[in-house]
Amino acid sequence: MIGQLTLVLLLSAAVGRSEIIDRIAVTIGNQVITESQILRELRLAAFLNSDALDFSSSARRKSADRLIEQMFIRNEIEVGAYAPPSATEVEPILRQVQAQRFHTPEEYDAALEKYRITEEELKTYLLWQLTLLRFIDVRFRAGIQISEQDIRQYFNKELPQLEKKAGPGAKISLETLRDKIQESLIDERIDQQIDDWLNQVRKRTRIDYYPEAFQ
Repeated sequence: MIGQLTLVLLLSAAVGRSEIIDRIAVTIGNQVITESQILRELRLAAFLNSDALDFSSSARRKSADRLIEQMFIRNEIEVGAYAPPSATEVEPILRQVQAQRFHTPEEYDAALEKYRITEEELKTYLLWQLTLLRFIDVRFRAGIQISEQDIRQYFNKELPQLEKKAGPGAKISLETLRDKIQESLIDERIDQQIDDWLNQVRKRTRIDYYPEAFQ
């Protein structure tokens, strides 16, 4: 039973002794998230956002919650037979990251070393981001419909702010902003649907946090 799991995972060495290699941080039903998974997620996210590394308790908890949501989505992808992207599709994304963030290969390698991640870990992380976007498009975006009334209401509500951003004398019209407004409304509804779905899954799933992994 998952409730009887030890808080650490042990690896038996050839000489017969045991070494601690990881610690269970969260149990989600009969699945687990380990401390090393949390630390790796924090390193990868910080690398891509050019943020300082933060392994504080609050940062670990936020990372754990992100990984829990990812686990829900992975489970849904598996049972829903969603077509995953191929590993080769991540190569142009990786090259884009390298080109936008680093002037030389040496600078890129130094950043990987600084954040203590490997290129393979980065590729896996980017592949997951692509998988997530594809899942959202199929699972949520496809069914969203935005009416003309929705667009007009948004335009009228946001018009003062739009005029302020555009600056004095700039002409703001519904027609020129229609596509942007529609996409913004679609994104809002996607976010709401995802939040609602994740909350429903969370409510019917037993989740236990192990404090030792968040210290």
